[in-house]
Amino acid sequence: MVLRPSPAIRRRPRAGPRPVAAPPLTAEHVIPYDYAASFSISGRPGAVVQDVINVSPDGVFVAVAIGYGFEPSRAEPLALLPVPDRDTARAVPLPGDLRLGDVPPSALIEGFRLNPRLAPLVFAGLATPTGSAGNGGPRPGEFTDQPVPAHLLYQSDGPTLFERVKSPSDLFFLLSIVDSASGRELQDRPSHNLASLGASTGQRPFRLLAHPVAFLPRSTIRIQIIEQSPDVSGRLFIVLYGYKLLGASHCPEPLMRRLTGPPACPVETIGHPSDRVIPFDYVTSLELAGLPENALETEVTVNAEGGFVATSVGYGLQVPEREVRLEWARQGGGTPPVVDLRQLPLRLLPRTALIEGVRLRASHLRVAFAGTGQLSSALPSPWLDDLFERLNRPEDVSFRYLVFDGGRGRELQNQPIHNLAGLGSAGGESPFKRLARPLAFLPRSTIRVRVEERFGRGTLQIVFQGYKVLHARGKAGP
Repeated sequence: MVLRPSPAIRRRPRAGPRPVAAPPLTAEHVIPYDYAASFSISGRPGAVVQDVINVSPDGVFVAVAIGYGFEPSRAEPLALLPVPDRDTARAVPLPGDLRLGDVPPSALIEGFRLNPRLAPLVFAGLATPTGSAGNGGPRPGEFTDQPVPAHLLYQSDGPTLFERVKSPSDLFFLLSIVDSASGRELQDRPSHNLASLGASTGQRPFRLLAHPVAFLPRSTIRIQIIEQSPDVSGRLFIVLYGYKLLGASHCPEPLMRRLTGPPACPVETIGHPSDRVIPFDYVTSLELAGLPENALETEVTVNAEGGFVATSVGYGLQVPEREVRLEWARQGGGTPPVVDLRQLPLRLLPRTALIEGVRLRASHLRVAFAGTGQLSSALPSPWLDDLFERLNRPEDVSFRYLVFDGGRGRELQNQPIHNLAGLGSAGGESPFKRLARPLAFLPRSTIRVRVEERFGRGTLQIVFQGYKVLHARGKAGP
């Protein structure tokens, strides 16, 4: 009997866990996003400061443009001029009895204001306006009848009752950017800010990159600054504008251009005219009180008749008052024919002007000052109504902002961004900031805006510009 080997038994390999296919990428996974880096500028030429942007792990960030803005430190302590015949350590006048001649001439020319944090020492109460939105925040009450401590008036080594408000200064620096993930620099040498980014006032379109650049999740972007301007201090913001691909590790640019939104709210309408698509703006309003670091928040709700697609953002400040007219009624008499500016009490200036900041008009300096360099002692009263101007101008508003998409539960920036860096010029000279990708808001979702005040008082409007997609007739909203 011949023994034959049994045939080999073929065993099928155990089937491992099947790979789970990634969900298809749609426009709902793509949101416009800004990454910002901020730097503390000290005013020492040659000083090197740097910041690192950390790309979040929830998706790829694609940068398409770059811009920047400077938030200068405009306020500094102001010591009043001591009067020779007054013992400033004992007899301190009431706040309203301080005279224009007590203010240093340089501060009258450049601008001065009440310290916002010490304003309650000057006014008996601050009343919140109950009228229209254009009232511009809290209004001061009457001048208090309590004297102010002497050290708040005549010593500048600490907080003072009045502050000098400097004009915004030009900022110059050298810039270097490194993609830490690839180890590559984006310049061959540090470049000058005017040559690579334009002016810091926001009066320029944001610089588009020659080609979009993608940064992988958890990668870093290192930005280094070399200061060039002496005696200029403040906060510098450099912003990379683009969009984030949520839950994706890579997405080619051609595929990005073919992404569309949900049927209820498509994000591309070019070439597809429809009577269901109408241009529409959602407007958010906040009342700036002129208090630095004061936080405000507002929210708008997308109505139920259709989705909203935001394509660009703009903003502007509506100031409540522009003129400075002396209030002679507080003196208990009419306007005299000739006025001694040195003896003019500050209580005659509008209370809101003292809070916002006031200065002599540059065109009237030869009238306000005598040949000796002192304030005029015999100024004809018709000049008074045009002698002063407010520092609260729409083009000088300064704030930081943060936008939150309530429908997705996501912020659209990595940190609060200065308005010049993120939105452009406050005077409206630059084009509206166009989002890198249209952002769709479904019906009943919310757009929340948070603002941190820096300078300016009035009604701030931030407008989301785009179009509304109305529901088809006979169909209910989602």
